[in-house]
Amino acid sequence: MSRLDELIASARLDPERVFSAPWEARAFAIAVQLSEAGVFTWDEFRAHLIEEIGESDRVRMASGGTAEPGEHYYEHFLHALEHLLEEKGIVS
Repeated sequence: MSRLDELIASARLDPERVFSAPWEARAFAIAVQLSEAGVFTWDEFRAHLIEEIGESDRVRMASGGTAEPGEHYYEHFLHALEHLLEEKGIVS
């Protein structure tokens, strides 16, 4: 089993709540692996995720939209990861 497979397998933080799609587990595993490799700190990623969710909330509220708490969480997670990697110059 590869390290990525191990990360994906261990990505279930709450046994009652699994990822709703395989890509969510992969995104989580990639973020953990990159953080462990020193590409960024988990605090850096967390700050980007908080900003991403906050911006989404501001846009949604301004347009009168609604969403359930946690809805689209991993979409925000992935966007935060993308923005952090762009900021670090790893992707463009």
